[in-house]
Amino acid sequence: MTTPRGPRKRLPENPSEENLRKQAKQLAKNEDLQLAAAQRRLANEYGHRNWAELMRAVSSRFVPVVPLRELVAFPLEVYPIYVGRPKSISAIDAVAAGSPILVIAQRDGTVGEPSVRDMYEVGTLGVIVERQTLSDGTAKIVVEGRKRARVKRFVFDEEYYKAEVEDVADSERLNFTISAPGAVHPADARREHVGTLIRAVLSALNAYVLRKTKAATVAWRELEDPGTLPYVLARHLQIELPEQQALLECVSPIERLEKILAHMEAAK
Repeated sequence: MTTPRGPRKRLPENPSEENLRKQAKQLAKNEDLQLAAAQRRLANEYGHRNWAELMRAVSSRFVPVVPLRELVAFPLEVYPIYVGRPKSISAIDAVAAGSPILVIAQRDGTVGEPSVRDMYEVGTLGVIVERQTLSDGTAKIVVEGRKRARVKRFVFDEEYYKAEVEDVADSERLNFTISAPGAVHPADARREHVGTLIRAVLSALNAYVLRKTKAATVAWRELEDPGTLPYVLARHLQIELPEQQALLECVSPIERLEKILAHMEAAK
């Protein structure tokens, strides 16, 4: 078969696999075609050689989603996650090695089958670095968070949860480097108050570790961008889920540092 010269139809801005399947079934019914023939014709009309190619073009706009109960996953952290819901199992099955998956918190962790309105709109794109299938058919995955993402559109009517996403960028980058607790090296002296804020956060961290010996397990690492420090610290503090979500969504690194400082000073 030759490749079509050009599409006779244009895909909508937010194409849906489910909608395309319905179009193919309707075409098969209207023109008395086998479903496979209707799918092939529809794919050609959209400028693709076959149905599989059309499906890949549509699905590539989306990433699989695992909704999280009572957990906000942050970038730069690694999370063991137990997966039991059939759609979540299908979502991790759909992830190719090294491809991203979106882990995003539910507003109410007691909801068994979340709808779009049950989900927050900002989550973390990560990669599955380890997977184990358990004897009861559920799975344990280890996800390494990479970066924040905002959902433009959820699709919950397919065989697994998926979403079209866009990156969430900070409003600015702090020109400081943290190489050890208490050591702050400003790359740009224009914002000395930022250095003071970072030192206050590190001082609060040291005091917190002394009060809560279990926090001594917090692994220190060199941070080129101290605006990400709240991500590293948040999971070790007793912070309510909506407040953790607010930290994740905050695009001002200064405001994030102020928020985490307040949480640490309140953690008696």
